[in-house]
Amino acid sequence: MEKQKMKNLFKAPLALAAFVLMITIAALPANAGEVTFSTAGCFGAACSPVTTPTTTTGSGTAMVSFSPLFPETTVNTDTPSGFTSADLGTFAVSGIGTFSSTDFTLQVNQSAPSAGSGIFGGTLSGTLITGGSDTRIVFSNTNLTIGGVNYQLVNLSGGNTLFLDPNATGGITRVTANITAPVPEPATLLLLGSGLAGVASKLRKRRKANSAE
Repeated sequence: MEKQKMKNLFKAPLALAAFVLMITIAALPANAGEVTFSTAGCFGAACSPVTTPTTTTGSGTAMVSFSPLFPETTVNTDTPSGFTSADLGTFAVSGIGTFSSTDFTLQVNQSAPSAGSGIFGGTLSGTLITGGSDTRIVFSNTNLTIGGVNYQLVNLSGGNTLFLDPNATGGITRVTANITAPVPEPATLLLLGSGLAGVASKLRKRRKANSAE
């Protein structure tokens, strides 16, 4: 009888611990470093970024087109380096002529972790000529943080300048960012710790009560 009584004392707390553990495991994300996003872009002052290719022209036949990243893509930042690199869109240059100062806006829309969007601002200027180019996007900011996820432009010259090369394959220049997502301790782990601490406390109280009988 005494052994059976002791078993009964342990059943409820152990069941509670198992329940808390199952909830915790089920609630943990498959990969806390996953980031899902898309981009949009536009040329012109106070323009509204769009998810379709957008174009601006200069003098003569000079032309620059931007193709955003859409639909959205998912990357995993849980790597040995702590970040992953991804393209935010591509520029294509063509024709002959010059460009005056033209505003460019690149918007990053992040859906997971759910956090909204952020904007890179830049100015397009330069001269597009046959056989070479000094057409460039000079970014006013090269770093965005959206809900704790950081986007850092990396394929730049002089810290903030992206040169657009018409002699690249297909005349395409990529705008690339290193993406870093912190991997916070899930709140469910705190739930597990609290639950197990409660179970341990109940066991100690029952043992003391049993010893006193």
